[in-house]
Amino acid sequence: MTHCASENLYPADGLGWAAPDPLPLRFETDRLLIRSFIADDAIQLQRKVDESRDHLSPWLPWCKTGHLDVESTLHEIMTWIMEFRKPDSFSRAVLGVFLKDTQELIGGTGIHDVRKATASCETGYWISKDHTRNGYTEEACRATISWALRDQSAGGMGLNRVRIYTNDRNIPSTKLIEKLGIQSEVCQREDFYVDGYGLTTRLGWGVLAREWDCKNHCAIHAQG
Repeated sequence: MTHCASENLYPADGLGWAAPDPLPLRFETDRLLIRSFIADDAIQLQRKVDESRDHLSPWLPWCKTGHLDVESTLHEIMTWIMEFRKPDSFSRAVLGVFLKDTQELIGGTGIHDVRKATASCETGYWISKDHTRNGYTEEACRATISWALRDQSAGGMGLNRVRIYTNDRNIPSTKLIEKLGIQSEVCQREDFYVDGYGLTTRLGWGVLAREWDCKNHCAIHAQG
């Protein structure tokens, strides 16, 4: 997102970041287990998306047509699993967010649009409608940023930069990102079309590895 046309046409080798092998696809917080999906998650994932479709679909276009039945959800999970077997072409990691005490799936997170030239990625998140207002989204987002920026020798992805996008009409998401204390970088007016809202303003934030405390899951300047 926010690539310029020449960047798409003439990509640079840049830093030449490489994904760790094997990929570290499991980490925890106080309340959450965040891990890659397996085939046995298909029924639970399809149900959670279906129950939250109206809640999520304005902001996550894939909710409108994705995971309409268990078979398509299983196919999607198997696609993610096969992608993990090709570290040379790694570009995303789709992860589930589970409650540690019950193993219930409550949402998703991960990284995508991984750019090897800049060792950077985008992150996103979703939490099922019945688990909102419990701080799970923020907890998962903070932990995912730490996992993405943590050195590979310490079980992270070893990236240098994480970016997050939303829009000015998605107030809960905007407030969550602002709580992270990371730098606001993008304000592109009437650049993001959302069904039911029309043209909205694209907002973006970014954080560098040196600006984030991966142990305490917070921006370094925000610790005081």
